[in-house]
Amino acid sequence: MIHDFVALFTEKKIDAVHIFNKYFYANKYLEKYRLQAKERVFGLYLGEEKEGVFIPSFNLLDWLAHHSKEKVFVKDIGEMDFLYGKNLRARHVEKVEGKPGHSIAKLVQNKYDENLGYGIIIGDVTKKEQVLKHKKDRGDFLKRERAQKD
Repeated sequence: MIHDFVALFTEKKIDAVHIFNKYFYANKYLEKYRLQAKERVFGLYLGEEKEGVFIPSFNLLDWLAHHSKEKVFVKDIGEMDFLYGKNLRARHVEKVEGKPGHSIAKLVQNKYDENLGYGIIIGDVTKKEQVLKHKKDRGDFLKRERAQKD
C-alpha cells in the first residue's frame, strides 16, 4: 500500500517494513543491533493503513519532497489557507511542477520548498477556481490536540 502511495509522486522506491498496519523505514543498522526482544523495533514511522486507506506520516511526505517533482508551490495566503484545511484556489498558487492534468497527487510546498502536506489537482490553475483538494496538512496534529482537549 505504501508503495502505491509513493508511486503517485516518484519512481524512486522506499525500503519500508510493514508491521501490523504500520510502515517503518527499513534500517539494517537497527535490525542488526536491536535488543533480543520479540518485537521488531524500527525508528522512522512512515504511515499506516486504516480501513483500507494509506495515511502517510509527515516523515514520508518530507522524504517525498526530496525525491519528487510533483509539487505545488503556494503563496503566503495559500500556505495559511492550506494549513487551515482549505482547498486551494488559483490565486493561492505560485507555480506547479510535474505532470499536468487532473486527479494528480501533488505535494504542497511553501516558497522555501518546505512541505506543508499534499492534495489532489481538481482544477485549472489558470482559472479562478478551486485547483487543489486538500488531503493532509501539517496543522492536522494541532487540530487533533485541540479536539482532544475539548
